[in-house]
Amino acid sequence: MKNRYAVVIIAALSALISWGLYAIFTSFPTMPQAASAQAAHVDAAWTGLLVVEGVIYAVVMAFLIYCVVAFRAAKRTEQGEKFDRSRGRFVEVGWIAGSVVLTLALAALGAHELRAIVGDAQADIDIEVRSSQFSWEFYYPKYKTFGAKLYMEKGKRHRLILTSSDVIHAFWVPEFRIKQDAVPGKAIPLIITPTKLGEYLLLCNQLCGRDHYDMQAIVEVLEHAEFEENMKAEF
Repeated sequence: MKNRYAVVIIAALSALISWGLYAIFTSFPTMPQAASAQAAHVDAAWTGLLVVEGVIYAVVMAFLIYCVVAFRAAKRTEQGEKFDRSRGRFVEVGWIAGSVVLTLALAALGAHELRAIVGDAQADIDIEVRSSQFSWEFYYPKYKTFGAKLYMEKGKRHRLILTSSDVIHAFWVPEFRIKQDAVPGKAIPLIITPTKLGEYLLLCNQLCGRDHYDMQAIVEVLEHAEFEENMKAEF
C-alpha cells in the first residue's frame, strides 16, 4: 500500500466503525424481548449474522475511506492512481475464499439453530389454531374447549396445529420469533415453548384480504394453576 502504516490506519478505522455499530445496535435493539425457548435460537443466528456483517462492513468502509484519502489526485486536472489487479491476485483470491468460508459457516450456523427449533416434535399440549378471514379460533383437544384467546402454559412445549378455512394466513407472535403459514387443506404443526408470563399479540403475517390488518388475537402465557383454571372456564 501507499503508506507503510496503511494496515494500522485501516485497522483503527475498522475498530472505530465497529464500535459505532455496536453502540447503535445495543442502544436500539433490532428485536423485541424474547419470550420463548425457540427465540433464543433465532436470536443466536441473527446475532451471529449481524456480527459478521458488521465486521465486514467496518473493514470495507475503512478501506474505502483510506483509498479515497491516500490515492486521491493531487490536482483537479490529474487522475488518481489506478489499480488493475494485485500482484499474484492475492486480494481477489483471498476475498473470494473468505466469502466462501463465511457463507458456509453462516449456513452451518443457521442449519444448527433450525434443527434445534424443529428437530424435536414432542409436545406437552396440543392446540388447534383455526384461521379464517379475519379471525383466529383456538381449540384444546385435551380439555375439549375453545375460544378466541390463546392460552399457553409457561415452560410447556405446545404443538400448535395450524389450519385455514379459506386463504393462506400466517401465525406470528414477534416475541416468540417463529412464523408459520396456515395453508388451506393442510394441518401444519408448530412447536413453541413460552418462557415468560404475560400477554402478547398474535398477528397474521400474510396479506390475506381487506381486513388483514385487523386479524389479531391475544396470547396469554400463564402458570400451570391459572392455565388449568382458564381451561375450565373457557367454553
